[in-house]
Amino acid sequence: MNYITIPGNPKEYFVLFHGTGGNEFSRLEQAGDIDPHMSVISFLGDVGRGQKRRYFEPLVNGKLPRENIDEKVAEFLTLWDEIKPEDATLTFMGHSNGANFILALLEKRPDIADNVILLHPSNLDFNFTSGSEARIFLTIGARDTLSLPSEGLALSKRLKEVFPQTEHVLLDTGHEITPLEIEKAKVFLGK
Repeated sequence: MNYITIPGNPKEYFVLFHGTGGNEFSRLEQAGDIDPHMSVISFLGDVGRGQKRRYFEPLVNGKLPRENIDEKVAEFLTLWDEIKPEDATLTFMGHSNGANFILALLEKRPDIADNVILLHPSNLDFNFTSGSEARIFLTIGARDTLSLPSEGLALSKRLKEVFPQTEHVLLDTGHEITPLEIEKAKVFLGK
């Protein structure tokens, strides 16, 4: 999986994951709006191309392509173990497919990040058997037709069972990222 790095504060890192059709530059503006001084590692999904680029294959009848996602998570974790910044606070942030990929990472390694920002994630069939003290923040759009608000609320409840520091915000938006939710994420991180 390809990635870019942008140096900044060596004690604080954003680790970014784009949504379907995005690229390694897609979340840079939001990260900069939250904290322009943090270092950045931003990953490029390697499934599909252009508007279909993702981190794992599309759902099959609403279910995760389990074999593919397990393979992609294993590949990422191998890479991550090689490049992970030491002695730094890690904030993973992803939108849509990128947020769902972070959920897949949390399923396998619940302590991978100190903070997690999930922008419009889906409530898929992840199995969270253990959690951590990671702080998790979800944004849910009341008019979101891709990541339904009821599913986002159910996901927040599921996560809170194993990640007790889980919070969510329900906004009058669709699936797009708005300045208001970035402001809410900024408050969540204390920036």
